[in-house]
Amino acid sequence: MERTTSKRKRPHQVHLSDLGIYIFESRHSPDFSMDFLARDFHQLYAVREGQGFLEYETEKTPIRENQMFFAPAHTAHRLVDDPADPLTVVVVCFYERVFGDCTAAAESLSLFQKNLPALVPFKIGDNYTRLQIRNRLKAIFVEQLQKWDGADAVMLSQLIELLVFVTRVYVEHQKLSPSDPSAAAFAGSLHYLEDNFFRPIKVEELAELANMSYRSYTEQFKRRTGVTVTQYLTERRVEYAKRLMLETDDILFAAVEAGFGDLTHFYRVFKKITGSTPKQFITSHKPLLHKHAAA
Repeated sequence: MERTTSKRKRPHQVHLSDLGIYIFESRHSPDFSMDFLARDFHQLYAVREGQGFLEYETEKTPIRENQMFFAPAHTAHRLVDDPADPLTVVVVCFYERVFGDCTAAAESLSLFQKNLPALVPFKIGDNYTRLQIRNRLKAIFVEQLQKWDGADAVMLSQLIELLVFVTRVYVEHQKLSPSDPSAAAFAGSLHYLEDNFFRPIKVEELAELANMSYRSYTEQFKRRTGVTVTQYLTERRVEYAKRLMLETDDILFAAVEAGFGDLTHFYRVFKKITGSTPKQFITSHKPLLHKHAAA
């Protein structure tokens, strides 16, 4: 998302189009002032920089960089900046009607509202998750700005993905120990691993995402997962290759797509983990697939 250069003293004027989705970045000046506002649309805030307070009713909650919070429609609230470190926030505004009669689309908002308490800031504690959220926000902003053909469809699909992604992150982070500040960062490195297992990954990348040294990361990875990074990657790739082989019957394609650059190495690893060759695996599992399909 392009950074705004001017600093605001008053809240941004929201201009929702017929689509019902609008995104903006607001960079506050030290003397920013905001009255209590109760909008008729939902607002999802992402704090990019600074610190201050979120005020509503009789509550006053601290907010700071790398936090998010949700303000439902018709909920009066305001932001109060720390003049020494004013806020920069990205805000996605949307009407509930944008999801229309599509049950699957409406489910994203339903899950979001069910799991995330209103007006309660939560921290995005790892670099990978922050990047994923920033990329989704940027995608909405670019489509809004460029107005390409199909922009409305992309903005809606990105909003749905954003709500689902934030919901999953929030739910997973609630399971982490609050006494372990590194837990969220480590969890983010696992998300990165799951999303990129099919390409070459260095332990140094994962350690950097988790804000750890190489040695600390490898030790913690083994402690948390029970296996080494190499073992984890290998097992994940083999599982993916299994699915591809059963779908395509193409061993070479499955090996390459799963991240094995060398077919001989793939055969050796596959036999070691599964106890059978790729061809034997396909032969033994195909009848089972046909049986289930027939049923």
